[in-house]
Parts: sequence; C-alpha cells; structure tokens
Amino acid sequence: MERLVPQETLSELELEDLVDAGLAFSAEKAAVTYLGRAEQSRHLLSMKLRKKGHGEVAIARALDYLEELSFLCDSRFAAAWLRNRSINHAEGRTKLFSGLLAKGVDKATAIQALDQYFETVDQDDVLDRALEKCRRLGKSREATEKYLMRKGFTYKEIKSKMSNI
Repeated sequence: MERLVPQETLSELELEDLVDAGLAFSAEKAAVTYLGRAEQSRHLLSMKLRKKGHGEVAIARALDYLEELSFLCDSRFAAAWLRNRSINHAEGRTKLFSGLLAKGVDKATAIQALDQYFETVDQDDVLDRALEKCRRLGKSREATEKYLMRKGFTYKEIKSKMSNI
C-alpha cells in the first residue's frame, strides 16, 4: 500500500494489512519502553508483551524489527545479566548457564556469553568469594561443599579448593 488517500476505499486485504501494522507498532512501542529500562531477552520480552495482551503475530513482527535495528539482542542481554548477577552472587559456570537458559537465551549464545565473561572474571576468585561467605556463616565442611555445588561449581573445583584449606 503506497499511501492512504482520504475518501478512498480499502480492499479487505489492505485493511487487514493496515490493522496488522498498527498492532505490530503497538507491540513495538511497548517493547521499546521495556528496553528503555533494561536489556531484555527476546523470550522474556515476548512473555511481557503477551501478558499485556499483544498478539503473537504482532509480537513476532515487532521483535524481528527491533532485532534488525539492534535494539534487542540476546547476546547483549546475556552479557549484562552476567555482569549484574556477579555483583551480589558468587556462582559457578553451571549455575550461570542454567540462569541464562531460564531467561530464554539459547544454548549457543549462553555458552558464548559465559566464555566472554570468564575471560575477564577469574572463576577461582568467584569460588573464593563463595567459600568466604561459607566461612562467615560458619558452615561445616560438608555444608560448604553442598552449598558450593548448588552454586554451580564443579565437584573437581570444590575438592581442589577445599584440599588447599
């Protein structure tokens, strides 16, 4: 459809296209509002828009468009989520990987984000932080090991670190 002209009658197909475009624009506008507050994964943003009553087709069109413009990017979301998560949580690769998957980040993107994250953050330092928390809380050796396993550290990492104590 080139241009809307006053008093012109639209065909059924043209009218449907116009309505679909309006619904996609509405979803896009809501998505940009969420993205203005914080990075979002496509999955989480899609869920939020669905909760607000936007249709699947409108959501897909809006999110595809926002990805084209680089306003929406799962790898950027994953990197931001890892940085923010590390502020208050000392967690290992396994736990962080599970967290990214739960946020709707695909496996390949999650692995890539974790590889980049651990290029700048030493996993051993993260484990030391978690171990220090256990010491402050007065956890026994067995409780410490269980806690560290739940926090996503491997058995090998934990045993190696615990043997040095």
